[in-house]
Amino acid sequence: MPALGYPSHLVEDWQLADGTPVRIRPIHAEDLAMHTAFVDGLSKETGYHRLLSPRKPQPDELWRMTHIDYDRELALIATTLVDGVEQQMGVVRYVRGDTPETATTAEFAIVIADAWQHRGLAGKLMRKLIAAATEAGVRQLADITLYDNLAMLGLARKLGFKVQRDPGNPNVTRLRLALDAPAP
Repeated sequence: MPALGYPSHLVEDWQLADGTPVRIRPIHAEDLAMHTAFVDGLSKETGYHRLLSPRKPQPDELWRMTHIDYDRELALIATTLVDGVEQQMGVVRYVRGDTPETATTAEFAIVIADAWQHRGLAGKLMRKLIAAATEAGVRQLADITLYDNLAMLGLARKLGFKVQRDPGNPNVTRLRLALDAPAP
């Protein structure tokens, strides 16, 4: 069962345009095996775009990705049933800074399994993450991506992110989105 403080209000059932049922929910510790299989199933290109390198996450990193401190971070996964077994389709996450000065800024990341890309899932997950981050008091989402990650750059622009090449590293593009404060 999910840990105390699990944000169950973020669970949402949705469907792709082709009718494929999708459950979007916060990740929890019991998802470790499914998340590990998800990461292991990513193509080299998708993994490289996510991590900006060819390395694979180590077991301790995968453990950390599923054991969430919901007060300072959130990871939402999209799942569907494949032959009666829950399978992860994608994940989006944010992590706040560690100090009071940086607690309102969060780094974000998204990755969609190759078989589920270009079907609207990334946009849905990002919009849900933006809403959850805003509700949690995050004021800005920021990340970097490779200059040639055209799918991410297109999605970021569509969602209103400021997209700027990093002057110190021409291979990297910075993404920033100012979030509106939630209504009192």
